Amino acid sequence: MSSLMPNLKVVDASSSLPHPKVTFSFTVDNKHTNGFGNLHGGCSASLLDFCTSMALVLVSKPGFWQTMGVSRTLNTTYMRPVPAGMEVLMECEILQVGKRLCALRGTMRRKSDGELLCICEHNKANVDPEPSKL
Repeated sequence: MSSLMPNLKVVDASSSLPHPKVTFSFTVDNKHTNGFGNLHGGCSASLLDFCTSMALVLVSKPGFWQTMGVSRTLNTTYMRPVPAGMEVLMECEILQVGKRLCALRGTMRRKSDGELLCICEHNKANVDPEPSKL
């Protein structure tokens, strides 16, 4: 993930219910591409995994998603290639969050015209230790 971080920026965040969300921008470098010069599928999935997980920061507190949990499923669907040099926007939202499980959704769109490039459904389990009772 460290090679992705310099290209990843938070654009907007909203903790408004019912679906808190965070929007990130990302510019694809050559180091993120496959042999065809497009964003590698594994890189797309890793980005969406990380970014959808970061949406949990909006609701986390001690004992409630403070460690961002662990992935149960990550389903990524690719619609269009994302060539090197392209800037994309990723909107990541919390669809449902409970004490132990949550459902997240991420969309990746071309910044220039909003064309849908990739989507993901991400389900996670909370693994936080029980908060200490004082």
